[in-house]
Amino acid sequence: MAHFSENWGFYTLLTQLPTFMKDTLKFELEKTGVMSALPYLVMAIVLQFAGHLADWLRSKGILTTTQVRKLFNCGAFISQTVFMLLAAFLLTPAGAVTCLTIAVGLGAFAWSGFSVNHLDIAPQHASVLMGLSNTVATLPGIISPVITGYIVQNKQASEWQIVFYIASAIYLVGAIIYGVFASGERQSWAKDKLQIVRTVKSEQCYSNSAVEVDAA
Repeated sequence: MAHFSENWGFYTLLTQLPTFMKDTLKFELEKTGVMSALPYLVMAIVLQFAGHLADWLRSKGILTTTQVRKLFNCGAFISQTVFMLLAAFLLTPAGAVTCLTIAVGLGAFAWSGFSVNHLDIAPQHASVLMGLSNTVATLPGIISPVITGYIVQNKQASEWQIVFYIASAIYLVGAIIYGVFASGERQSWAKDKLQIVRTVKSEQCYSNSAVEVDAA
């Protein structure tokens, strides 16, 4: 759900931001491309910081893995909810671009949460889990443009506000679900069977040795 939520906002802006800027903010076509790329440039920069910060907090024992994942993911989603709502109300060029840039940029912290969570809970199955979650998370790239096209038929600011309301609601739902159910601990079903067998054999060998010593 976290991956789906992040990608909903990501794909919505990726596919619709140039149109929104042109129709609502009255940006000239040549400026639209540059301004549309700005949020993702900020995200790329913030991602480097967020990833290193998450690892540092874990390695220093300041926060547990679960706490880091929940803090980064839920914090980012809630912040994105706020800034998407602000963008819906501040329909001015400077205000909307600033809010949307911050919203997308903060998504970098979410990627430092849910996207590596597969390695935390099941390292040997991480590729399969990522494949499954990414499959579901690709659906917003298909659904979001269709819904946006259905809502925005007259190029009115009020129609774009609905688009941002939907994205904000999905971010908020993702934050709640991840905050309640997410874990950064290795799951019992993902433990290495070979390791379990070796542990059992080691315990058996220890028991046999103890019996031999007692017999002697």
